[in-house]
This record gives sequence, structure tokens and C-alpha cells, in this order.
Amino acid sequence: MTVANATHGEVRFQGQKVAKIRSISMETQRQTLETTGVGELDDTFSYGKRTTSGSATLLYKSDDQATVNLMNRIFDDGETPDDLVMTIYKGGSKSISGPALINSQGIATSVGDNTQVSISFVISGKPSKAF
Repeated sequence: MTVANATHGEVRFQGQKVAKIRSISMETQRQTLETTGVGELDDTFSYGKRTTSGSATLLYKSDDQATVNLMNRIFDDGETPDDLVMTIYKGGSKSISGPALINSQGIATSVGDNTQVSISFVISGKPSKAF
């Protein structure tokens, strides 16, 4: 399992940068599949599917239409990912990025003119990385 935490990240929806990132983290897990044969005394394993998911806290203003559209996306009935890309930066050119689907969101109290939204997301497909 790989965990990446940063306060520097980016959310793009339909090509536009949205909201401000207060915090963001991603976690990558890879299944292990047992491959032990009949009669073998020790377990053996191989890698299976990989899943990358994460969470972020966003701050946005109500007049930020791109972010409002993103927040409304979870209520749409569409079944396919749209142009949502999550990127987390670990300094310099180090990053993990991928097309994402939001699977939960929670709106908290406003902070001045900003509304705070917590989201959880899952990356669709293989994330791009540069460590």
C-alpha cells in the first residue's frame, strides 16, 4: 500500500481548474492473490488488481461555476467518468494523477466567503506517477 499526502494538489473538471485544495491524500492498494498449489506447504502469492482512491478538502466560492458544476455531478445519473482529474504533488515534478470519480461528498460550514467540501474519490484506471 502506498499513501501520498500533500497540501498541494489540483482538481480539474472539464478542463478547468476548480476550487482550492485545503488538503489531499491518495492511497494505492494492490490485491495479493494466493497461488499455492495442492500439496505445497508454504503459501505463495502474486499481485492482482490495483485500486487508487483518496480524499480531499476543497474550498470554493458560490460564484465559482466550475466548482458548483463539479459538486452537482454526484447528483447526476450518469454512469461514465467525465473530465475530472485529481493530481497530488509531492514537490518538484513528483506527482500522482488520474481520471477520477467522486463517490462521496460532504459540505461543511462556510469559512468567510468560502464553502468547505470534503470529497472521496476513486481513480479510474492506472494512475500516472512520477516519484
